[in-house]
Amino acid sequence: MLLPESCSVKVDGVECRLPPTQVVSVHSSDGEYMVAVVCDDHRAGIEGKLRMLQKEGRVPAGQIRFQPVLPVVTDCVTGMEEDYVEIELKRGVDSDRKA
Repeated sequence: MLLPESCSVKVDGVECRLPPTQVVSVHSSDGEYMVAVVCDDHRAGIEGKLRMLQKEGRVPAGQIRFQPVLPVVTDCVTGMEEDYVEIELKRGVDSDRKA
């Protein structure tokens, strides 16, 4: 699943530019719903906001869950000749393709 590049929280109308560290979801009897991704700085704030929205009935009642974002990174490139050429042209780097 592709996640947003920055935290979902806005403070005074300004978007947080920090990368997300937690996936926020609500686990209810109907299922689990992902509602946001947040940085560590905004975890408590989003939890309070979700509890308030649950009381108002705007978010399903249930357990608010925070799960760490686990990035997957690779530096390997496998593919066809065209893929190597595209990487060399777009990134301006030499690849290890066999000539």
